[in-house]
Amino acid sequence: MGKTDVRRDAIMHAIKDKGSIALTDIVKQFNVSEATARRDLEILEQEKRCIRTFGGAVLESLKVEVPFFNKMDLYTEEKKEIADKALRYIEDGDIIGLTGGTTTTFIAKKLNQFKNLTVITNAVNIAYELIGTPGLQLILTGGVIRTQTFELSGPLANATLDNLSIRKTFMGCDGISLSRGMMIYNELEAETNRRMMKQSMETYLVADHSKFSRSSLFVIGEVQEAVGILSDSAITPEMKQAFKEAGAPFL
Repeated sequence: MGKTDVRRDAIMHAIKDKGSIALTDIVKQFNVSEATARRDLEILEQEKRCIRTFGGAVLESLKVEVPFFNKMDLYTEEKKEIADKALRYIEDGDIIGLTGGTTTTFIAKKLNQFKNLTVITNAVNIAYELIGTPGLQLILTGGVIRTQTFELSGPLANATLDNLSIRKTFMGCDGISLSRGMMIYNELEAETNRRMMKQSMETYLVADHSKFSRSSLFVIGEVQEAVGILSDSAITPEMKQAFKEAGAPFL
């Protein structure tokens, strides 16, 4: 097996491990040019081993869900960067919504610096993180819990959200596409996230750069429904421009 084949097998191993890979990650991890990385993905797609996306590739099968604790160990510095950005849009007295997910969990970890805040979430792990925080009113929706994500969803969760008015929601997702929108793996969670977005005056999409080379099963909504996107510094200028022109600017 030649050096090129070994590299392409390693790229596929990374895609299978995470469900996706970004072009920028291939360049960094394998020390190759962007042109070589693109060629590798072209060949892998021709071999029907993956599907190329804007800025990377996903598994041919979209039925891969990475468990929560595995995702917590992925792109941790990038998620901390996003959480710091999110804090700029939160102020004392706010009523904020946090959907489930690892990026929103990193935001939750930083909320103890506020003196007066109301947080609404459908994620049990986020609620546990925030219990006992001084000056914080915590509202947890009801619903059926999924152990893969710790999210509560379904009619009970939706009924709770229907009775609430949220100032700002920070929404995580499993994949983002200009053509398909914001996506998530589970149908019930997608509906609950849509409900939280509907009850919010403003929704901020929070996602690390790998999510922009990833697709998923169920659509939450169009990217234009968010007032803006909070991501990490690995996002390319071309990506930023494409989303800005579509009406979903990076903040």
